Amino acid sequence: MQGKNWDDLRFLLAVSRSKTIAGTARYLRVNESTVSRRLANAEDRLRARVFDKTPSGLVLTEAGRALIRHLELADREIEAGEQEISGSNERVAGNVRVTSVPMIVNHVLVSSLTRIVGEHPRLHIELIADSTDLSLMQREADIAVRLARPRSDMRAISQRIGSLKYAVYAAREICADANDPRLPWITYESRMSELPQAGWIAANAPSDAADAPRVFVNDAETILQCLKNGIGKSLVPVALGDRDPDLVRLRTERDLPEREIWLLVHPDLRDLRRIRLTTKWIKTSIRRFLGNTHGAAARESRAGGCRQ
Repeated sequence: MQGKNWDDLRFLLAVSRSKTIAGTARYLRVNESTVSRRLANAEDRLRARVFDKTPSGLVLTEAGRALIRHLELADREIEAGEQEISGSNERVAGNVRVTSVPMIVNHVLVSSLTRIVGEHPRLHIELIADSTDLSLMQREADIAVRLARPRSDMRAISQRIGSLKYAVYAAREICADANDPRLPWITYESRMSELPQAGWIAANAPSDAADAPRVFVNDAETILQCLKNGIGKSLVPVALGDRDPDLVRLRTERDLPEREIWLLVHPDLRDLRRIRLTTKWIKTSIRRFLGNTHGAAARESRAGGCRQ
């Protein structure tokens, strides 16, 4: 392609990252018709289809994946060159796509988002709340926070950054009012039985027990809402449950589960300034979240009628 068409390639790269015309338009601060026109122009000049349209968004074709690999490399080289000559005071800029389970996104990353975007107005953070593991190597995300040692994306740079302890919680109002609350368990549906929390509940609340599970969900965020609505009891991360005034921690003599928190970064991106800054922000946010538990003993003692 001639030099004057490089800008079309920039649009292709942006579309490959956002997966949608609308998302690309927001990121590049243009209207959607401009993105569509640039995409069509580039495919016409290449004489190849770069994206297939699917109900979930635009998906790269085989030819598109080959092209994007080269464009990613070119983008990294251009950014490295700019950083080399711009000096250390140059503002961080660019797009970073971060994925994790909804609980981490909603209760950890969102709550600390204001500072990083406020200090770096040219940095664009995409937060993808998804219970499934998006692939870094297929560029579905640049950075991932996972609640287990990685079993996929083995080429990614991975680091254990914390540990998530769990405890049993229920709504404060129910525990305060009930003399002998036989609260039913809330647990995960069968497709998520491999989760440590689901396994612990299955082992400690068999189906023939008085408090056997009657509500089954597929996400920790839904469990939290069930608890707050007085539907039953369940496992919640201590760092989350202890700071929620609507919940009380239930006393139990049983060993409780714990999950590791891992940070994954695409190996080709780890030296980019925007990636280094974002990973630092994530680590700080996670550690602040884990260190912010307080008042658990007091809340437990006031819930004397809620012993397991």
